[in-house]
Parts: sequence; C-alpha cells; structure tokens
Amino acid sequence: MKVLKANVMSPRIFWFDVRHALAQFFKLLLWAALFGAIGYGIWMGIQKGLVKNEEFRLQQIVLSDNPAVDEIRLLNVAGIDPTGSLFDCDAAKIESRLRALPEIAGAEVRREFPGTLMVDVTVREPMLWVANKAQGIMPRDRITGLVVDRSGLAFPCPRGDYEKALALPVIALGKGGEALVAGAKVEHPDFVRGMRLYSAAGDFTPDSEAWVDTIWQHKSWASKMTTRDGIEVTFGHDDLGRQMGDLLAAVQHAREKGARMATITLIGTRNLPVTYHEAPPPKAIPVEQAPVKVRPAVDHDLNSLLER
Repeated sequence: MKVLKANVMSPRIFWFDVRHALAQFFKLLLWAALFGAIGYGIWMGIQKGLVKNEEFRLQQIVLSDNPAVDEIRLLNVAGIDPTGSLFDCDAAKIESRLRALPEIAGAEVRREFPGTLMVDVTVREPMLWVANKAQGIMPRDRITGLVVDRSGLAFPCPRGDYEKALALPVIALGKGGEALVAGAKVEHPDFVRGMRLYSAAGDFTPDSEAWVDTIWQHKSWASKMTTRDGIEVTFGHDDLGRQMGDLLAAVQHAREKGARMATITLIGTRNLPVTYHEAPPPKAIPVEQAPVKVRPAVDHDLNSLLER
C-alpha cells in the first residue's frame, strides 16, 4: 500500500494559524493578568491590614541586660527600623548578625505581637587580657585591647565590662606564632605557657587575678610575671607548683621581716636570688589575702632560699 502525505500551505491557512496562536497567547495573558491582580490584591491587603497597620508597628524592644549591646547598637547592628512594622524584623537575620559579634556568645530573638521585639543576648565573660605590641594590640586598652574567655577565644572587651576588666591580668605575646584575631581562639606558644603559669597561681590562691599583673615569655627557658605590688618574678617552664609555692612563701617571709621584694628568680631550688625595694612594704600584700597552699614536703629551710 502506498500512502501519499503532503503538507499544503496557503496565505489563508497561514493567517488561520496566526489567529489561533494569537488567541492562545492572549488567553494566557488574560489568565496571567487575572492571577497577578489577585496576588497584588492579596499583597496590598497584607500591607494595609498587617505591615502598615498601626497596631503591628514596632512599639518596643525588650533587650536583656548585658554589657556589650545597648538599644542603639542593636538598631545599627541588626538594621532595625524603629519606625517600621514588627513584620519587618526578621528574627533569624537579627540573631545571625548579633552572633557575628566576637563578644557575643549567643542570641535569641522573637516577635511578640502586636508590637514587641524580644532580644536575649549572652555575652562572653573576660578572663584576662591578651596583648601583642607588634600587632598594635596594647594591654588593657579600651580601643585596641582584646580579652580572652575561658575557651581561649579573643574578643574586644565589652564596654560595660571595661572598668571591671582593668583588674584582670595580662598575658603579653612576643613575635611569631599566630596573629591575634578578634573572634578566633588564641593560637600562640607564649599564650599556652602564660596560661600554664596563671593556672599554677590559681592552684595556690583562689584570688590570683587580684595579685597577678602581667605574664610574658622572657627567654626560651623562662617566663616572667609581675605582681600588683611590684615584684618581678622569673619562672622556669618546669615544676611550676614548686616555684609558685616558693614565691608565696618568700613573699610572706619578706613581709614578716619588714622588707619588700623587688625581684626573685625561682628556677633553682636553693639560694634563690632576691632583690628588695628600699621603700617600706605596703600595708597589705594581695598574696596574704587568701590562704596559701604550701607544699607539705619542704626539704629545705626557708631562710636558705633567700639571698641575703
């Protein structure tokens, strides 16, 4: 069987196809316009009934008490329009922007209708200062200074905590190692050694932050510490417990003798080099404000530790 298949085209047939295509197009356009009008009407209804409704205007911000973020800073950091609607406040976005601040440990934001924004902020607690003069990060400086929390993360000192933080010790870092970055953990060998020494002080006296002033690495084999009453102490990196016990015992001994120590080197176990201030001792030495843990087994007389 043979089949003849032919396509015939004429101006009349072409015009008929064009009219049919245009009719389909206009039909789709009509439906699109209809749905667009319905969507626009719904959007306008939402804007008029909710977003622009005075009842849902942002009327108050309830911010938890914290030393880092006040209402003005919250508006700037989160980009909140104080004259806008509560619907304009994206809780997830505000939380994300707050958590991006190095000094903020956590943030929770929620909207309570008709017009209240609840913001709960958790701020990191400073444990001590960290400084690096090579980077321009100065100790206890309001502008450039960085503090560290117990996790080892560095951050700018919250403005509300600055006065209280002035009493915290400083670990000064030397050259080399990782650079200090706000919002990142401190990765520097001087910081590790300084923390070991500060922890050893805390093991002997619970108020070590009250009498330890500054810690830094002096040599590859020794670190130095200055106390609040002006004593410069040299420690070896090993046997910190024995050295800390000798320091506190020597301070107490000097106090009893009416002398005020200026320097002491604790690396040796006997005949420790000591120098004294000419001025009379202060009325109170911070070391004596808390009970001192003295090693129970002391195999040498205290007087033999001190250089006459």
